Parts: sequence; C-alpha cells; structure tokens
Amino acid sequence: MTSVTESRPPSERDRLRIGPVALALPAAAWMLAFFAAPLVVFLVYSFLTAKLYDVSGPLTLEAYRDAVTTEVNRTLAVNSLVVGVCVAAATVAIGLPIAYWLRFAAGRWQVLVLFLITATFFASYLVRIYAWRSILGENGLLNSGLERLGILDEPLGFLLYNRFSVSVALVHIFLPYVVLVLYAGFRPISPALVEAAQDLGANAFARWRRVVLPLIAAPAATSFVLVFVLAAADYVTPQFLGGTDGALLGVRIQAALTGSGNWPLGAALSFLMLAAFLSCYALTVILLRALRLHRIRFVS
Repeated sequence: MTSVTESRPPSERDRLRIGPVALALPAAAWMLAFFAAPLVVFLVYSFLTAKLYDVSGPLTLEAYRDAVTTEVNRTLAVNSLVVGVCVAAATVAIGLPIAYWLRFAAGRWQVLVLFLITATFFASYLVRIYAWRSILGENGLLNSGLERLGILDEPLGFLLYNRFSVSVALVHIFLPYVVLVLYAGFRPISPALVEAAQDLGANAFARWRRVVLPLIAAPAATSFVLVFVLAAADYVTPQFLGGTDGALLGVRIQAALTGSGNWPLGAALSFLMLAAFLSCYALTVILLRALRLHRIRFVS
C-alpha cells in the first residue's frame, strides 16, 4: 500500500528547487560550447609549434617567448597602452559633465539629447573612421579650413596616421557609450543631495569632489575599463588612421592569424592582452573597494 507521503504530488517548493537548474542549463551549455570551448582550444594553440596556416606538436613556450621578446610587439604594446589610457581618460572626462547636465540641468531637452546620442549608433563604424580620415587628412576639412582662413600656409601632416588620429576617432566612437553608462549612474542620485551640499556652503568644486564623484566612482571606473579594453584591442581604426606610428597590438594579432598564418603567436598575444586586461580589472576593483572603505571611515 502506497503511503500518503510517497503519493503526494511535488510541492511548489520542490518545483522551484528544480526550476532554476533547468533554466540555467541551456545558457550554461551555450557558454561552454561557444565561449569556453573555443577559448580552451585557442589556449592550446598558443603552446603549439607554428607552421604555414597549421599547428603541430610538441607543446612549447616559443610563441610566448616570441611575443614578449620581439621589439615590434613591445612597441605595439606600448602604443596600445598609451592609446587605451588616453582614449578612456578623454571619454570619461568629456562624458562626465555631459551626463551630469543631462541628469540635473537638461530639463525638457533631456529626451531630445538622449535620442541624438542614441541615434549615433546607427552610423556605421567604418563611416565614422572614413569621416575622420577626410577631416584630418592633408587635403581634409580641417587643413582646408585653416588655409582658407590664412592661419596655415601649408597643411599639417601630423594630424593623420599616428596615435593622435587613432585616439581622436576612438574617442568619437566610444563617447556615446560612456555618456549613457554615466547617465545611468547619475539616475539614482537625488538632486536633493547636491542641493543640500550647496545649502551647507559647498561651492561647485566641493560639491563635485565630496558628493558627486564618490557616488559616480563605480560607473566612471566601469566606463574607463570598458573603453580602455576596447580601444587598446582595436585593430580596424589603426589600419585606416594609424599608419606605422599608430599601429596597435590588435593589428599585429590580426596579421599573425590571417596574414602569416602564425596561429600560436596570435593566440599567445591574445592571451597576454587578456591577462593585462584582467589585471586592470582587478586593480580597478581593488581601488573601488579602497575608496568605499575610505568613505565609510570618513563618515563614521
């Protein structure tokens, strides 16, 4: 005879206990198949011996040794670091006041400006790169305008095919993303906090330093790291605007994988860049935690 406990249907708690696991399985399988597995294969490639568009054993550290010791790779790594930091710092510095204005002072213009910022995403990545190429070129809009105004006798050649032109284009490309992230970070901040600081006698600089910046530190740091990773790893913009002086490490990785067929070198450079980006992320997390602890001690 079956007992009452054995024959009762599963309770709502039992169904909820099984549900999350079943719901997570498709996403976990997708991540394993299309993210983790290719990453593992790529990691194995970085330890193999290179041939022309082929790899073979034995396992070796030759690709990593070549990636670290070659002078060209070190130069491109420095270029990537400089461009990544400059672009990230410029986008955050420009995006902060824009996002602040949108949150606290835009008024009825807020929706229109947000729409215009969002509309920039419909412009093609390559179209914006070609636009800056036509603006900064020797016969471009900037040089032609300065010559017609009588400011220049001959065009400025240093505006294009260097780290400067790459940085300007990347700032233009990534600035809308940063503005939206920072605007979302400003949304939970009540205007009453800024008004209270003003009533207590804090000037504009003190309000930014003591009220606004501590509250927006996490979104600003997130924006900085995001833009740094995307800018330092970019390989399309340097190919059109960088020339020989503005080439980044991503160009070297793309050339190793598709140009010379040196897949172990390209994989090794990719994982070295990934390690550097993870280090930057870890450092950012540590700094934010230190800032949070400092704020707690200051308040207490």
